[in-house]
Amino acid sequence: MPRYFFHLSFGRRAVPDEEGVELPNRLAARDEALAAVRDLADPKIGGSSRRWASWFLEIADDKGSFFRTPIGHPALELVTADGLKHQGEAPGVKPERPAALFPEGAAVDHRAGQLVRQMWARRDETARLLKANEQLRRELSSTYLASENIRTRSRHLVSVARAGGTRH
Repeated sequence: MPRYFFHLSFGRRAVPDEEGVELPNRLAARDEALAAVRDLADPKIGGSSRRWASWFLEIADDKGSFFRTPIGHPALELVTADGLKHQGEAPGVKPERPAALFPEGAAVDHRAGQLVRQMWARRDETARLLKANEQLRRELSSTYLASENIRTRSRHLVSVARAGGTRH
């Protein structure tokens, strides 16, 4: 029977499942994860949706991660330069663009279509800003290293000048 691992994460913190659980298939693992999420968020059992806000439960098997769900609400994740795509996303799978979901003039709730388009525009802008931020960080690092080099050379020249000035 395959072994499935149920990892917890909150931002950059992760609580990996080192042992895993043997289950018949991925569907059974997903059902187990959803039941665990319901229990964790159920106040009757001692859980709380607020207590688990922004925590995620991710299932992985020997082929990698295949299911990820929030435990509490709100379900928020930090977006970082190295983590633009969702960790549980399959490699090479890209989410559909809003134009494909809500083409102009389609018979859907106009407000929902606008919101999805705005969300995608913000996501694209965030990705662009993160790339620009990374470029600026590289430039700043290069400038810092150059200034450190200049400062080290200046100190050396001053010490040589002082040593030369005291001999005469």
